[in-house]
Parts: sequence; C-alpha cells; structure tokens
Amino acid sequence: MTCSNPYYREMILRLEDLKINGDLDGITAEKGDNLHRLFYYPAMMVPVIQSQIMAIISDFLPNPATAIDPFMGSGTSLMSCMEYGLGLYGQDINPLSVLLVKAKTAVLDVQRVQSAKEKIWFAIESDHSESVDVRFSGIDKWFTRDVQVSLSKIRRAIISLPDKEVRSLFWIIMAEVIRIDSNDRTSTFKLHQRQEKEIASRCVDVVGDFFALINRGIIDLKAFRNKLETKGTLVGNSYSAPIEIKWGNTMYGISSSSKIDILVSSPPYGDNQTTVTYGQHSYLPLQWIPRSELPDDVDYDYLRTTQEIDSKSLGGRSNKRQVKDLISSISNRIPSLGAFLDRVPPEDIEKYYKTVSFIADFEQSLDAIIPAMKDNAIYVWTIGNRFVNKQEVPNNQILIDLMANHRIPLIFDAERTILNKKQAKRNRSSRTMEKERILIFQKQ
Repeated sequence: MTCSNPYYREMILRLEDLKINGDLDGITAEKGDNLHRLFYYPAMMVPVIQSQIMAIISDFLPNPATAIDPFMGSGTSLMSCMEYGLGLYGQDINPLSVLLVKAKTAVLDVQRVQSAKEKIWFAIESDHSESVDVRFSGIDKWFTRDVQVSLSKIRRAIISLPDKEVRSLFWIIMAEVIRIDSNDRTSTFKLHQRQEKEIASRCVDVVGDFFALINRGIIDLKAFRNKLETKGTLVGNSYSAPIEIKWGNTMYGISSSSKIDILVSSPPYGDNQTTVTYGQHSYLPLQWIPRSELPDDVDYDYLRTTQEIDSKSLGGRSNKRQVKDLISSISNRIPSLGAFLDRVPPEDIEKYYKTVSFIADFEQSLDAIIPAMKDNAIYVWTIGNRFVNKQEVPNNQILIDLMANHRIPLIFDAERTILNKKQAKRNRSSRTMEKERILIFQKQ
C-alpha cells in the first residue's frame, strides 16, 4: 500500500496513527449518538468509527464534496459525513431505510417537532374509535387486538399532520413501537412469534411507549443539531449541503446526477435471507406505514411476503444452474474466491451457491457504483468475513480483488473488534461478527 502523492501520503500517515491511537473498536461510542435510537435497524454501524475516519479524510477532499452510501441502511455513514459539511447521496433497496434516513438527515427544528407532538397527543386523546385501520395476513398473530387499536389511533394521528417531514419522523418512532410491542421476539432480526404464554402475560402501553420514544428522540435530535451547529454545518434550521436520499437497487445503477468524491459504506456481508434479514425486520412496520409516505418509485411489492425485500437484495435469489455455470468465470475474476472454492470438497460446493450468488451481485453493484464516482474518489468500506458451513469466507480479500479489477488499489487496512456481540450471538452468527476490516481505496 503506497501512495506517490505527498498530499495523500499525509492522509495515509494520519490514518495509520488513527489505527494505533484511535478508537476503531468503538469503546467510546454513545448509544444515543446520531439519532440511532429512533429505530433499531439491523447491523447499524458505530458512529464514532466513521466520524474518526471522516475527521481525517475530509481534510483531503475538495470543497464542496459529496459522499455516497449505496447500501445506506440506517444512515450512520451519511450522518457522520454531515459533521464535515459534505453533500450526501444515499440509496437503499429497503423502503423503510429510505424513510428512516430521510427522517434523520432532515435535522428538524425541535420546536417544530414539539408542536407536532402536542397535536398528536390531542388527536389520540380525542380518538375514541376502536377500529383497526390496517388488515394483512397474520395481523392477529403479530399484534394483540388492544395493540392493533392503539396503533391505529397513532396512525390516524400521524396522518392528520400536514408536515410530511415531521410525519416521517413520527412514522419511524411508530416503527420502533411496533418492534417492541408486537408479538415478535426482539432478540433476533428474523420474525419469530413469542410463546403464547408470554404474549398473554405481557402488559404493553403502546401510546405511552410512543410518547416516551418521542421525548427520547427530541433529546437525541437536540444533541445532533448541537453537534452540527458546533461543527458549523447547520445554517439556521437547514443542513449546509445538498442531500439526496433515494430508493434504489444498487445492482442496477446509481441515480445521482453528479460525480461523487467519496464512498463511505458497509455492504451486506452475505445474502440477506440467511445472514441479516433487513427486510423481515422491516416487514411489520411497513404494514402500518401508508404507501403514500414511502418512495413512489419502488418497483416491486415489498409486502408480498415477509422475505420479499431480502429476496431482491444482494444474493437474495440464486438459481442453482446459473450459479453452477458462474463459478468458473467468477473464480477467475476473483482469485481469492477461486482459492476458497478450490478448498471446498465437491460434495459440499452447493452449500456455497448463495455465497457465490451474493458475491456476483456485489460485483454487479460495484460495476454500477464506480462509474458514478470521480476518477480519484476515495472508497471507505467496512466489511467482515462470515462463516458458511464452518468455513470463513474471505470477504475482505474478495473486496480487494474486486476493486483491483477496477484498477483502484488499497491504500489503508485496519482491523476492528466488534464489541457488542449480543444480537449477533442470538442470530447464530457470532463467529462472523467478531472482527471487521476497514478498507480504504483510491486510484492515484
């Protein structure tokens, strides 16, 4: 990893110092930082890590500069970029992700939110209807009747607000209430119903939880606004640079109209049906959020099944015949993948078809991302190696090979330990989530 440009050599030296003396493990991370508590999205990144990296790299970017996260999820990377005044372009295939990131990056005026909260309170207090406004297959499995009635009151109250940006914030808070007050276990990302005995004994206060989460959200919003004001990137009530948050399938393109200076992202580490099920996790909240509040260009029925979003994501669908035919060519293009598959006994090779399918989809995504970037753009990827059939898939080296195929070399490599293993262990993926690598690339 070398760099001939003295200007960028300084950047690498500062990154190397961060690796030694910084906090890439996220020991100093605050749980409430950057509005993350609005909705517990799967596999959220740690803001302090991205912020430390951006504190260095932002000094070496043009002014103005734009950052992209083509797999934006909960928006952690983009919000870290906001501290440094970068323009933002975010994209995700999950409609709930789009709503979530729009709500976060709007950086709403606190008084505006307080005023809307009072209107919602009055609307709910005045609503004596026992009707349920949403019907879908399985609603009685996932929600008790009392919870359905309370959620319907909240839903009607939010719909009554004229301000769409504020509505987006409250839809996300409602999504978190759905997560904690439904009959779904909160211990995994996949949908699993609680035991009937547990459901019968639970006592939940849906409306109380909703307003408690609003109050917590206002505290976090104030903190984030104060951070941006301190950094000088909040002008009045508006962020100082352009923001584009869009729905999109990154495998088929990036919709930004201008070339982008830096990518800061963490791609899914494996197909979304067998690793982290972002779509399943979003399925119940999306049943309650009106279609009109979500992106109007989503080109598939994201509520057709509980796995619909995940099946559209990287590696979500794998045709055995197609994957079998693909293995030889993709192994030649990606030497580290070829070496890995060479070690797999022939009788076990089908167990890795989903892995190959995921990598092929990620390769296709890179083919769409890189043309949207400037020639000397910086790529900051956070990626981890997953275990499939007890074998470690070298995702980090595969990414290095893929970037090399585009003649974009690795300039920095750091390993970090993931400190909070609770959720990963419950999802039976703890071996895959103990370490991550931060890989930075740039063409000189």
